[in-house]
Amino acid sequence: MPPKVTDFPSELWGDRVFTGEIKTKTVFPALVLQMLHAQPDSGYGLMQRIGTLGGIFPVNPNTIYPLLRRLEERGFIRGELDASTKRGTTLYHITEPGEERLLTIKANFKPYLTNLIAAMQRLRRDLYGETS
Repeated sequence: MPPKVTDFPSELWGDRVFTGEIKTKTVFPALVLQMLHAQPDSGYGLMQRIGTLGGIFPVNPNTIYPLLRRLEERGFIRGELDASTKRGTTLYHITEPGEERLLTIKANFKPYLTNLIAAMQRLRRDLYGETS
């Protein structure tokens, strides 16, 4: 039997929005590449930045570091040891192939996001009578 809405505490609902394959195969790679396009960062720094997005994209070391490894293996990002830190933090940079991949993702993902936003706005209006 599928879980009921009341089975999830309201503070965890954001954890359920983008889960599984949607999160790990599409949303997170696009998000990380976009963040690294804006500025290089460490895995921890990326987790902190993602955490500021309202809890919609829950992230932890078990999700971010495997993703960073996959993106690096594919040549989309490059990790370099940041010698200015005592702990030897790895600082990640987007590469030229990563920039190209980001453009492709953005072109293909925009229609999906547009439809998702429209559907969420309709749902909000239907549930709460709100228009914005």
